Amino acid sequence: MPKFTLLYFNKQFPDDQACRKFLEQELWNNVPTCPYCGNQQKIYRYKNGKLFKCAHCQKQFQVTTGTIYEGSNIPLQKWLLTFYLLSASKKGISSCELAKIIGVTQCTAWHLLHKIRLSHCHAEEKQLQGIVECDETYVGGRHKGKRGRGAEKSAVFGAVERKGNITVTPVENAKRKTLDPIIRRKVTPGSRIMSDEWPAYNKLRDDYTHEVVKHKRKEYVRGQVHTNTIEGAWSHLKRTLLGTYHRPSKKHLGKYCAEFEFNYNTRNNLPETKFRKIVRRNNICVKYADIV
Repeated sequence: MPKFTLLYFNKQFPDDQACRKFLEQELWNNVPTCPYCGNQQKIYRYKNGKLFKCAHCQKQFQVTTGTIYEGSNIPLQKWLLTFYLLSASKKGISSCELAKIIGVTQCTAWHLLHKIRLSHCHAEEKQLQGIVECDETYVGGRHKGKRGRGAEKSAVFGAVERKGNITVTPVENAKRKTLDPIIRRKVTPGSRIMSDEWPAYNKLRDDYTHEVVKHKRKEYVRGQVHTNTIEGAWSHLKRTLLGTYHRPSKKHLGKYCAEFEFNYNTRNNLPETKFRKIVRRNNICVKYADIV
């Protein structure tokens, strides 16, 4: 198989028709499906090749109906090119840079990227298991001589499997009543949890094997007990937010965290595999009000 380069991409998707055929394959498996009633029998295609009609509910639709492309004036080729750029990028792409590459305004590029991030937010969650490291960090805000948990920043909680997936969630605070329900929802009971000595994790022993690394005593590794994996992930997250997006607002932080989570969990995938995963997550309708 040829490498998924920009030249290969341009040959595969030269026009809107080629993009539609690709979406029909990825989203429908080449079997037109009515987004209104789910019918796959007696679906009629109009001569223009874009429009379909369902014999069951009598409604017209396209492959873009009920997806993030619905209602968008951006050509499908530019949508797919954006997916390609994201699949080839390790730390995302800014709206200013994307606008220059695909030939749209910065505002249009910003909304396009946020639609994609919102599709990551709606992706199906899988519980973590095995050895799971938990930690919280603080991102954004302005430095005014104060650092750490009391600084003007947004709290983010994360849990990561050793050599596996990560889950990242913005939170209001790092108290036990906030973090405990998230851990129990996202980590399989019986898993082995590693954390620092932050009091919010003190009650985890009821359902998990909980082991603590004592950073205050300058202990960072004790056999298998450490939080180095999640600390490394925080380093990547902060570099991405600072270097690519330049301090995103707290309002949209959840979308940026969802994008980081997707990039981290697909870090070992080939660009083409990552590209197809992004496309398959687009089967949700996103309105302007959902973003702003």
